Amino acid sequence: MKDRSTPEARKLRSLVVVVFALGATAGLARAEQPSGSDPAGDTSAAQAGTLPAAPSEAAPSSSPEAKVAGAVVVAPPPASPVLEPSLPAPSPSWFTRPSLTVAMGEAASRWAVTLYGFVEADLIYDTTRSYNDSIGSALVARKETYEGRNGRTQFSIRNTRLGFALESPQVGPVKPSAVLEADFFGHQDTPPATSEVTYFSSPVLRLRHAFVKLENPYVNVLMGQTYDVFGWQNYFSPCSLEFLGLPNQLFSRNMQLRASHTFYATGAVSLDVAASAVRPAQRDAEVPDGNAGLRLSVNGWKGIATPGNVGTVALPLSLGVSGTVRQFKVDGFTPPPVQHSNSATGWGVSVDALVPVIPAASADDRGNRLTLVGSFVKGTGIADLITSGGGAQFPTLPNPGQASPPFVYTPDIDNGLVTFDRNGVLHTIAWQAFRVGLQYYLPPTGRLFFSGNYTQSHSGNLAKLFLPGNSEIELLGTIANTSRYGDANLFWDVTPAARIGVSGQYTQVNYLDGTRPHNIRGMAQTVYQF
Repeated sequence: MKDRSTPEARKLRSLVVVVFALGATAGLARAEQPSGSDPAGDTSAAQAGTLPAAPSEAAPSSSPEAKVAGAVVVAPPPASPVLEPSLPAPSPSWFTRPSLTVAMGEAASRWAVTLYGFVEADLIYDTTRSYNDSIGSALVARKETYEGRNGRTQFSIRNTRLGFALESPQVGPVKPSAVLEADFFGHQDTPPATSEVTYFSSPVLRLRHAFVKLENPYVNVLMGQTYDVFGWQNYFSPCSLEFLGLPNQLFSRNMQLRASHTFYATGAVSLDVAASAVRPAQRDAEVPDGNAGLRLSVNGWKGIATPGNVGTVALPLSLGVSGTVRQFKVDGFTPPPVQHSNSATGWGVSVDALVPVIPAASADDRGNRLTLVGSFVKGTGIADLITSGGGAQFPTLPNPGQASPPFVYTPDIDNGLVTFDRNGVLHTIAWQAFRVGLQYYLPPTGRLFFSGNYTQSHSGNLAKLFLPGNSEIELLGTIANTSRYGDANLFWDVTPAARIGVSGQYTQVNYLDGTRPHNIRGMAQTVYQF
């Protein structure tokens, strides 16, 4: 049948057919596309910070999309490339503090050293003359003494710290690194044995950390001095202006050989396993101390935490269990020249937790964040590990022959770990301690934050070893079997590098004769971190 329509009508009808066919083809393609491949439903690219792909050019005429119901559609000329507008670089966080790193070489042969640390100035007032600038395991002066009735003011810069983190090229699967860190709390005589100007103005440099670490996919090996595995230090450390370790806190650094591994490091849950041979508490014991621990972390649930007074970070919800075992072999409690050894075993178990009550997305997400940190420790012969000891010492050597001068017992072990009863039998000194602390970072930014801590320790056998009525009754007023400590701290980040804070601290001890003196400390602090 002859088409009598005008040429314009025929062109319009052909165009309608082509448009209809293109629409049907596109609809069929959408119906066959798997639902999981919808780019609009994939958020991974956005989360990774990648840019969307630029629109592709129009398909050439030979492509399937260009053929509709036997008709050939001439493809339009290629469109001009559409450039995706570049996104502005993310602005750095207010808390950003670039590392002071010097590096040489390309990525595969990179040698680098990072300088870090802080300058710290402390103003301290105590209501008694019980302590130097650090409280540590010192006891409160008794109330009836001159020291217990008068106060003390100290200005100190001795907690100033300097460290170097070293990196070198990876060789095969082994990645080496090292850390060297020191402060100015070095061993020196305290006033009045030395002048105050020497003690405070010319402090002695002290080694804190010095270790080499070799990492590989199977096991990480560390050799040198650093925090012990026992207590998973310093992961669960409290936040305080007072110098760590706080009284009754599990806190120790020692030379050690450690092996560790993290299972499921990139998963939602990770498990850290570590074991170490540690410098023995008594070298004459001949065998090193042993540490081991497990730590379970929920990596998606992080809380803001400040171990000590600097270095605010985001740490995952974690539970740690660890233990230590140590051997003692002490010279016999007899007058010379008779000598024999007495052996005893010390041990300890620690359970530690970090719980983000109000979790954070990152270390910079600090406003209105609350984190709890706690620890429970039980053991014997571990006073040097928990900043305690109660002033325990060895009793006076018996002198039945009335020798003049009397014989003096010279121990080959530090005080506070073991002692002898009235029959000359060696005992390890038992301790139980716990610590609870909270850290709250105030809205809107978390630059102002508060922390509070309470610690307590008690010895279950000191009172049994030093009984009223024996020849050592004079020691009852110098040995304490219970210690309590509490503090409240307020910090303000003035700049990303400068932090100031104020603190109030309370300490009390129970002496074996029933006396319970206390001390109140006020403290102001300025820290410049680098």
